[in-house]
Amino acid sequence: MTKLTTQDGATLHYRLSGRDTGRPPLVLVHGWCSNLEHWKFQTRHFSKRHKVLCIDRRGQGKSTTPGTGHTAQQHAQDIAQVIKACGLKGVIVVGHAGGGPGTLEFLGQFPRLARAGVLIDSGMYPKPRLNNPESRFGMVLGTMLKELQNPRGEAAFKRMYQGYFDKRCDPGIARAAVADACRTPMPVKIAELKGMNVSTQKLAQQISRPVLWLTANLVDQQYIAKHLQQVQFAQTVGAGHFPHLEVPGQVNAMLETFCAQLK
Repeated sequence: MTKLTTQDGATLHYRLSGRDTGRPPLVLVHGWCSNLEHWKFQTRHFSKRHKVLCIDRRGQGKSTTPGTGHTAQQHAQDIAQVIKACGLKGVIVVGHAGGGPGTLEFLGQFPRLARAGVLIDSGMYPKPRLNNPESRFGMVLGTMLKELQNPRGEAAFKRMYQGYFDKRCDPGIARAAVADACRTPMPVKIAELKGMNVSTQKLAQQISRPVLWLTANLVDQQYIAKHLQQVQFAQTVGAGHFPHLEVPGQVNAMLETFCAQLK
């Protein structure tokens, strides 16, 4: 594993593996309180024919944080800095869940580095209004923040994370992912949630590159397609919020198909 230090003092750990066979490099961006090890099935599969870059986002995994920069804009800057340090171009950036806002921002702000994007079980929504019943995601965020800021926040967090996995998931995989997430410092858990209080709808409207919107459940495809210039949809079967860990064979096949269609 390699690391670099950003201008504002975050130390970003990342791993570059795989072979350069002329296919686009993959950049894998984990979600809320996750880490680069959660892409192990994709790394193992794609590194045979692609360069694969996995990044621990600031404050998560083995990366550090100066206590600031937990925003879509800064995460996008971090991703771009690591990509440039690795000498990659024309990448397919894959963002999971809470890593989605930073992935969308990266695709919009750094089109010269990106060939395409994939969003795995992430969300598209207008600017959330915290605790406002008319703002669905605003209510979700507000409730989560309130629970984490409670004296029993750590226990609440663990319950939240356990609920992200389908009952059919390998129990060992789910337990390990939850244990990893629980090691994230509470200030980072909260800062990352607050960083999701952004209009991903607006971020999507800046993107000209092709996007695969891959989810575990049905989504409003018509709404999402209104805000992305080029988008395809895919849905896994039998997975919760971590399809790349729960049903990696399905996810890998969908990524393979999407990559093959890019010209």
